[in-house]
Amino acid sequence: MKRLPSARAGVATLLVIAAGGCGDRNRLWDVPPTTSSPLGLADAVAVPDPGAERVLLLTTDASRSLTVTPVPIQRGARTFAVAADRSKLFVVSAGDDGPPPPWAKAPQEPALEIVTRDPAGRSRYPLDQPFGGLALDPLGQWAVLYADDTSSGLVQNPNELLLVDLTAPPSSGATSNPTPHTLRSFGGRPQRFTFTEVLQLPGGPRRLLIVETDQDVALVDLLHPSDPEITIQLSSGQDTRVIHPAGVAITDGDAATDDARIAIRVDDSSVVIATLVPATGRDFRPDLNLSDVGGVPSDVAWVRTDAGALALAALVPTASKAVIVDPATGVAEDVALPAAYQRLSMVTAEAGAAATGTASAAPVDVALLWGGANGGVAFWELGRVAGQPYRSVETVGVTSGVTSVVDVNGLHPELKILGTNAATLFLLDLAARTSAPFTTSAPGVRFLPATRGDRAWAFMPDRAQLASIDLATLHPQALPIERAVSSLFDIAAADGSPPAGARSLVAVHQVGTWGATVYDAAAVAAAEDHTNYAGLLTEGIDAP
Repeated sequence: MKRLPSARAGVATLLVIAAGGCGDRNRLWDVPPTTSSPLGLADAVAVPDPGAERVLLLTTDASRSLTVTPVPIQRGARTFAVAADRSKLFVVSAGDDGPPPPWAKAPQEPALEIVTRDPAGRSRYPLDQPFGGLALDPLGQWAVLYADDTSSGLVQNPNELLLVDLTAPPSSGATSNPTPHTLRSFGGRPQRFTFTEVLQLPGGPRRLLIVETDQDVALVDLLHPSDPEITIQLSSGQDTRVIHPAGVAITDGDAATDDARIAIRVDDSSVVIATLVPATGRDFRPDLNLSDVGGVPSDVAWVRTDAGALALAALVPTASKAVIVDPATGVAEDVALPAAYQRLSMVTAEAGAAATGTASAAPVDVALLWGGANGGVAFWELGRVAGQPYRSVETVGVTSGVTSVVDVNGLHPELKILGTNAATLFLLDLAARTSAPFTTSAPGVRFLPATRGDRAWAFMPDRAQLASIDLATLHPQALPIERAVSSLFDIAAADGSPPAGARSLVAVHQVGTWGATVYDAAAVAAAEDHTNYAGLLTEGIDAP
């Protein structure tokens, strides 16, 4: 670990490494700079350097000093992913494919490695397959490894999974972790993985792993991960047509009953609703119900309508409509929409009280509709569906096609940043139902909400342009930056130095041996006092 020298206010500092008098040249001087993108942890920026068999952790303190800590990783690193809570970095490595290189002390096998700022949090799970695919549980308990396009091996079974319990140690003796699980195949291969929250099922509470293949859906019981899965076949077998799953939505139903349901969106004009009911010989089975929604649905979500009734909402952009499906009867009701919206995001917690005009503890469900070519966004109030669907949709003054919706959270959970297909962005206030426009110098500007939620950072990739938007006053302010920004991160300056809760904004410059510019994330008015660093990839390498 080494703290880098720095230069203030725009003068980049180059790391000067004295030439060694004797000894062998470190092989890492001949390794090309990494091409893997940096990733943001809560308290560090992780820069993968797989050619050098390491990850560089960039950390800061309240004075904007940057420290680089090289963390060794296995050879053959293929996949890097960050936990949902940004607490750790996961690295999937293939190890040595054949004899180890001449400099290696010992051969290496495939592994799943966990990298954290705190050395005590680092661990390694040996694997018996050089898989490259990785799916992470948002709740932090599970990881699933599978064969993808980066996986190697003379012969591979695409339906073989490795389920890693991240709350338990690696395999030892009779204890197996990871747990191997091979899906019974009807010709498909896994495409998407979804981890449910705890569901109240007929056999008791448990979580499921839902695996969408390219032609069916499999349910893996995570309480018994080695047990055979339940497969939901989507094709009838009566013809050669293959139905492909395109996404799922899960609900636990009513809290007092075990009426959990899974909705499966397919590339057909139907949705499949699987109600998990008691079964003979095992805890549950899916009872299937098929509903025609009059077109291929682009998004689905479980909602509560009038009187708290549970229903499935589906968007059908080809007909510029939404459809409300009763999960018990399969009866569908159309709701005309002002545009061909593609996406549906539930915003009840932030906008539900505004829909009723009260601060009710249980506001009606409200969905945000977006993703149309030029339809902007609209609020869909599900409490006004029955009997008066024409009054349930309210558009907002966003005139461009919305391509992304970014949560602000922190101090302003009611705000969302809307990216568009034009040189414009909008700050949407869910509670007030207002949209504040901001123009940008060109399309393609990226936005990063500050962790505190007090502002948003904006930058143009691969250009020396950076700005801050105060979310209370809506005042934009350009920040000085001397080098092109490749990526941007808001991290905790968590070294124990005052002030408590200090944060840093770190701009990474992916040029040459890489560099970084560090700002105090709370002192934008004094942004002229920033700190530049260069030569990040030379850290931890002995002088040639």
